[in-house]
Amino acid sequence: MGQTATPTSQPAAGTAAAFRLPWSVLLLLGALGSLAWSVALALVTPGDLAAGLRAPADLITAAGTVGDDPLGLLAHYTATTGHVAAGAAAVLPTHPPGPVVAAWLLARAGLGGALPVGLVFTGCGALTLPVVCVAIRSLCHETATRRLVPVLVLAPWSGWLAGSPDAVTALLAALAVAVGVVGCEPGRRSVWWALGSGLLLGLAALFGYAPVWLGVAVAAAYFVRRRPLLNVFTGLGALLPLWLCAAWGFAWPDGLALARAARVPVGSALAWVFLDLTIVVLAAGPVAVRAARRLRLTPGWPFLVGAGATALFATAVGLADGGAERTWLPLFPWLLVAAVAPRPRPPGPGDRLRAGRPPVVLMSLGAVAAVALRLCLGRSA
Repeated sequence: MGQTATPTSQPAAGTAAAFRLPWSVLLLLGALGSLAWSVALALVTPGDLAAGLRAPADLITAAGTVGDDPLGLLAHYTATTGHVAAGAAAVLPTHPPGPVVAAWLLARAGLGGALPVGLVFTGCGALTLPVVCVAIRSLCHETATRRLVPVLVLAPWSGWLAGSPDAVTALLAALAVAVGVVGCEPGRRSVWWALGSGLLLGLAALFGYAPVWLGVAVAAAYFVRRRPLLNVFTGLGALLPLWLCAAWGFAWPDGLALARAARVPVGSALAWVFLDLTIVVLAAGPVAVRAARRLRLTPGWPFLVGAGATALFATAVGLADGGAERTWLPLFPWLLVAAVAPRPRPPGPGDRLRAGRPPVVLMSLGAVAAVALRLCLGRSA
């Protein structure tokens, strides 16, 4: 009797010791770690210490011209913003007016200037990590999510979160997915959660054109949990911000047409696709290889479907040409969900303790690669 009780009690004690840190504390540490890593990578940018933390200059200039008429900005946004060419790095042509309005609101609150706005954007990017973890915990399980936190903290893409308006887009898109996934859990008043998810998705669409397709992840989660009618409420919620902006003069389809890269020959288009995929691999780091090998083993496949739909849309319309590292920031965290999937697959969906070992070596290589990448980009600049 004593010999049979010892093996069963040891794993239980080991599991309790391994996950002794409270969930809320883990999320807080994850956000702080993501913020610290983003700032550290931003400091590698050439120039003064704050150069990598400043918001884009054209965004700050546009916010300064809004004055007391933000509705006028919406009404004339597509008429006063020039078309973007493939490879351009300008913010305004490739984004809806959301970032400009956000910078204007921050200036009204006393946080005007490139550095204060950039710091707020960086903080928003750091908050994306705990939001993503909440969604993964709901659809997968807590054990896997805990092991994924350090993977997301040390991800190479964190360097592009600093000072970028796309960090706000990533946060809003992650909130939309998390609210939708958590809201369709059994026992919740899912209609209101679905509406909230749609509203957040519509707001994300006003900050970036591609992340709206992350709604596919929410739709897939509804079908997994046999709540397909919630898609109606999420869709209505997503359309509401777009309808309001259309009533104020900004038509989202017109902005998308403005952001699309000019048509290029087939050979050039294929070259851009290859470069964009290369950037995705560099941004996700070596952990992406392990995640790709375990795609079939994760219950978080709806996140991967949503990220894939976002990437295909951005590629098809040319949104990522010359700026995939920022355009695809909202989808990068979801690409690594399968990295901690257990192998072999658990015998049943009720198994909430099994997860793959944390890829410590690959995480470390990714961190080193992130620093090297920032150094290379700094020298080329």
